[in-house]
Amino acid sequence: MLRLVGFFLITLVALQVLRQIPVLGAIFEIPFLGFWGAAILVSMAFSAGARAAVDGRRRRSLQRSFGALDLPNNRGKLGCLLLSQGRAGKALGHLQAAVDGEREVTEWSYRLGLAQLRLRNVAGARESLERAAAMDEEHGYGGVLLALAHARRRGGDAAGALTALERFERNHGPKPESAFRRGRALAALGRRDEAALAYGSVAELATAATKYQQREARLWQLRAALARVGF
Repeated sequence: MLRLVGFFLITLVALQVLRQIPVLGAIFEIPFLGFWGAAILVSMAFSAGARAAVDGRRRRSLQRSFGALDLPNNRGKLGCLLLSQGRAGKALGHLQAAVDGEREVTEWSYRLGLAQLRLRNVAGARESLERAAAMDEEHGYGGVLLALAHARRRGGDAAGALTALERFERNHGPKPESAFRRGRALAALGRRDEAALAYGSVAELATAATKYQQREARLWQLRAALARVGF
């Protein structure tokens, strides 16, 4: 009963806040519809908060589990987990330890390269990703080649980036990300017309993406649109 009353009160507060939003606020002025719209948004916020809390507990449990023994495999798993959370700085040491202890494992070099890219260590990223590609260029469904293309272009080797992208597209066909990165590499080489065509193809490829890939594809489409106007 108390939870229901609390939910009702929070919804009323949310309704008053939503009514202050320019243009959109007019919707929440409509009797009944406005209240139920606010109730739905509050319910969605509660659900998202509950999921985040559960996911946070799970992540902390996994971190404790992976950190229990100082083994390269555990350090690598912990590094991958931290990287997936956007904590590249904290992941870096664990991934480097995993690479040092298990240099034959492609995943550790690949993830180390991704972490180094996020931390703007382009030279280190290229070294890690070149090593990963030499072991298995198809690792991560070709993700190694896409990341390597990114690292090469960032390091000033746009021609090398195109080579990596050609290998990726030969194996997988063009994808929104590969088309975007091809456009960036072509632009770096001064081939503006070809770059514009590559950026333009991203929208078509995004439309053809499978359902579970569409969200990511739309992000590449947005990046391509911004790149075409100079961003």
